Amino acid sequence: MKNMRKLAFLFAIILLFSMLAACGGITGARIHPMLFHVTGPEGQEGWLFGTIHVGDERIDTAVEKLKPFLDGADALAVEFDIVAYEGDFAAQVQGMNHFLLTDGTRITDHMPAETYEKAAALLKEAKVSPELMQTYNLAMWSQLVEQAALMTKTDFDMESGVDRTLIHYCYDRGIEVRDVESAEFQYSMLAGFPDELNLLMLENTLDNLGNYKFSMNLLYNAWLLGNASTLEGLLNSEGSSDRLSEEEATLMDEYYDVMLTQRNAGMRDKAVEWLEAGDKVFFAVGTAHLLGEDGLITLLRDEGYAVEQLSYGS
Repeated sequence: MKNMRKLAFLFAIILLFSMLAACGGITGARIHPMLFHVTGPEGQEGWLFGTIHVGDERIDTAVEKLKPFLDGADALAVEFDIVAYEGDFAAQVQGMNHFLLTDGTRITDHMPAETYEKAAALLKEAKVSPELMQTYNLAMWSQLVEQAALMTKTDFDMESGVDRTLIHYCYDRGIEVRDVESAEFQYSMLAGFPDELNLLMLENTLDNLGNYKFSMNLLYNAWLLGNASTLEGLLNSEGSSDRLSEEEATLMDEYYDVMLTQRNAGMRDKAVEWLEAGDKVFFAVGTAHLLGEDGLITLLRDEGYAVEQLSYGS
């Protein structure tokens, strides 16, 4: 029954986006990513926005519609300022150190030969030399394979991500950019997952390359439309453990607990801190952090804040 409901949901989403594509795709007034107005009992105010880390030219339309809210904010808060990080060579070196193999082994010692051959072929397709990545660990290779799939199997790119575009806009307008977390926090977290999990995720990406473009298009289009229930359904189906062994399902549960549940609690604390200080912050973090029973929308409501989705920019 659970699988039937999931299939029915996915079929409905596929049908919806097929109809939109037939009508010329999601453009103009249809572009309406999720934005929530947060208010408190003592006049506190802020905004909660779900980002996506990839994009295309339609990101500019989305950001154009968000500018009135950014202009009214004291600061933009993002997971971490990726633009500043890219200009900080020392921080980049420190971050990369988390992903180095330090025991004298090479990546080929940490994955099956067949998996390595597939991963190396994908990296070459993305113009990344696998030979230069031999001393990096499975956590890095899992990330590299995901990025290579994005580069070679879709029309999206990370340079067009909405978080990057928001940061540049705020730089140009003199609006403060704050970190909710930090690059060091995120890289330390990613490097801390066991090899078994990193290998599972790497192999899952390789096994689903044929559907990668379709899946990313579904997710991106749902993000453009700003439909919370649709996005939550798609994200839940991505994290499905139906086809995993008991051991693999446990690994994935632990991954989502660290990546979402624990981080969401920390993000809530930051948002509440700024709200209580009277700061009007445009709080922009990955869409998955907003949704679900332990998402920021629910967590902030549990703290006594009103969180209402806005209709804007039509």
